[in-house]
Order: sequence, then structure tokens, then C-alpha cells
Amino acid sequence: MQRHLHLVSAALLALCLARPGWSEPPSAIPPEQVGLSSARLGHLNDLLRSEVTGRRIGGAVVLIARHGKVAYFEPFGQADDGKPMQRDTLFRIASMTKPVVSVAALQLYEEGKLLLSDPVSKYIPEFADPRVLEILPRGSKPPYRLVPAKRDLTVHDLMRHTAGLPYRFVADWYPDDPLYQTLNTFYAEADIDLGLTPSDETAADLVKRLARLPLAGQPGEAFIYGHAADVLGHVVEVASGMPLDVYLRKRILDPLQMNDTYFFLPEDKVGRLSAIWQTDGQGQLARIPDGVTHEGKFVFSPDYPYKGGRRFFGGGAGLVSSAPDYFRFCQMLLNHGELEGTRILSRKTVELMTATNHIGDLHADFLHSRGWKFGLGVAIEVDRGQDVDSGSIGTFEWAGIFSTRFSVDPKEEKITILLTQTQPFNYHVGLWDKVVNLSNAAIAD
Repeated sequence: MQRHLHLVSAALLALCLARPGWSEPPSAIPPEQVGLSSARLGHLNDLLRSEVTGRRIGGAVVLIARHGKVAYFEPFGQADDGKPMQRDTLFRIASMTKPVVSVAALQLYEEGKLLLSDPVSKYIPEFADPRVLEILPRGSKPPYRLVPAKRDLTVHDLMRHTAGLPYRFVADWYPDDPLYQTLNTFYAEADIDLGLTPSDETAADLVKRLARLPLAGQPGEAFIYGHAADVLGHVVEVASGMPLDVYLRKRILDPLQMNDTYFFLPEDKVGRLSAIWQTDGQGQLARIPDGVTHEGKFVFSPDYPYKGGRRFFGGGAGLVSSAPDYFRFCQMLLNHGELEGTRILSRKTVELMTATNHIGDLHADFLHSRGWKFGLGVAIEVDRGQDVDSGSIGTFEWAGIFSTRFSVDPKEEKITILLTQTQPFNYHVGLWDKVVNLSNAAIAD
């Protein structure tokens, strides 16, 4: 009997190791098997090698899959000084956390534990009776006033970024906008940031401070990208009765075998984490050292995923992951909520998330042209003519501030993932446009 159990255990172990996400990263099949051209994908090699040798990025991993199979999967450059980039290198995916937390909220929605129409104050009472910051004409004293919100914030507002909760660093992008500059003063006084530095506080602590501050716009009336996903993460905690890290592990990460995705890395995986590199795009490249870094109002520390109190589970920007892991998450969405027999969401809920415009005539102006709208946690392409560096109508995608990005094209059943750790964030945009164009140009059927 004991020998039989040993044999069963060995067989189960072999099965687990053979499945993507458990041990070795998946191998790429010949691209022609899924209607992609090897020769055309080779242009990606030229592009990324040029970026590395030109010292515009330290390194990158690019993964392209079609029809559920990985057809291109290459590392470039170095993950850290003297350490080559690997296919299983780990990256701070920052705002690519948002789609994962959106899936968590939608699971609770499917189970009747929350409604998108629920007021946020049902879960976080501090958000009752919100006020809105209103800028008065130039020369007015005081220069602003606080007015009551026309309605409650809802879970729906959090998921589509119409809650009026911007990030502080947006004030750097709009230096002449008195709304963002004034709100930044409130945020600075309340010590509101992204939670990307080692800390002993929790996301709930941050969210409750945020709830005491005015909103940047009336609920539902403007697309304002920012802390809404941090609030959503705490709503998931309250509605589920679990800390966010426990919920994600139990309900999403383990079921999808995303075994390299964490808020805080285990000690034995810290060595696989990429450094963050600072570039000027012209050949000046430097590794950003550990410790708190200030880029204007964007504050982070490269060592946050493994130092500090390990209690801040940020729903907006907290996760670390790998290309193989995030591919599995994307493939689940492309498969209408299921992967390898494990169902995470229903088909109709995935449609609600990734194929439905939730902002009407508003413009999702963070990252995208007017050819894009916003679903629940992802941007959705609705007019290719407005954004020629893109994919099919219906493509959905998002990015992270350390220059990570993914795209899922349901029409072509194609996933494109670019992972780097490059600052400033805006440098990666042109690189991403080239990567996604080359990915699309490789379609040969």
C-alpha cells in the first residue's frame, strides 16, 4: 500500500510539473501551427535586441500566443546587473493588477455577494456622503469649494474609473490644471500614494484616509483613472471576509496555477525579480537602486515586493507576476472565463467585463486615443481608425506603470504580452506600439 501511494504521488507530481505555470515556463510551438509567420515574428527579435543594445531598456520578455498555444516566447537583455533575462523572470506588474482584482469582484457579483449598483459605503462606511472638489473662477478666494456629490459612489464607478479618485502623479502630467494641483495638496497632507514602498500599513488604512477627501468629479460623470481599484480591492475583502491576498490565491491564482504571482515574494523567489531601469531613450540607462525613489509625485521603491510589513495588498498596483502566469490569466478571459477545465467566471460575465462599453460617450483618455472605451478593469478598442497602432475591434488591454502591458484580441484569438521594468512609463508606449504592430503583422492565415 505504501509503495502504491508513493507511485501515485510521483505520478501526480509529474502531471503537475508538466502543466504550464507549475515548474518550467511553457515552450513555444512552431508559429505556423497557429497561423503566424516565423519570419515576421523574427522582426521582434531585431526590435528588442536593438532596444537592449541601444541601452534604451535593460531587458524584456515578450510572449505571443494564438489559439491557446504559445508561439513566441523570448527574453532579451538583462534582468539585473550580470543577470540575463529569463522566461520566468518576475516583474512588478503594477496596474495589470487591476484586471485581476476586477475578476475577483465579478466572482462575488456572480455569487450575489455584491452588486455593481451597490453604494461603496455599504462596504466602506467612510465613503458615505461624499463631497466633490469644484474649482472656482481664477482670482476667487478661496479658489475652490466642496459640494455634495449628486449620488453615492457605486462599485460600478470603481470598476470603470468614474469615481473621481485620481492618482497623485497625474498632477505632474497636468501642471496647469488647478483641479489636479489642488487635489494633490489634499492627497499630500493625507499621505495618499500607490503603496509601492515598504510599509506597515494596510490598504484599508489608505482607503479610509482617501474616503475623507473630496472627489475630483461627480460620480459617473468623468473617466478619472486612479485609486478606484484600491478601494475595489478593499470592497472584495469586506464582501468576501478574506484578506485580498488570501482571496486571490484561493479563488484565482491557485485555480489558474499562477504560482509565480504574489503581492509579496517568497524569499526563495526574490532572486528572480527584475531590477527597475531608468532610461532617457537615447542610450542613458541606469539601474534604479533599492530605497525610496521620487519621480515627481510618483513615489516607489524597487524593493517593496519583499521588504516592509507585507500587509499592504494594493488592488490597484500591488502584484508581481511572470509572463507565463499572466498568459494563463489572459487565456482564461479569452476562453470566456475557463482554463483547462477550471471555470473562474461565466461567459456572460466575461462579456460584461471585456466586451461592453461602460463609460458611454466619455473618453478613456489614460493611455489611449478616442478609438478606445473602458469595460470593467480593461480598455476596449471600438474604432480602429482612431488608433492605427492597435489590433482588431474588440481587443482589450491594460498596462502597468513599470512598463508592462498585455493585449487580448478575441477576433484573432491572440494574446500579446510585453514585460519590462523601465522608467519613465511614457517611454514604453512607442515600444509597445511597435511590438503589438509586429504581433499583428505576423498573422499569416
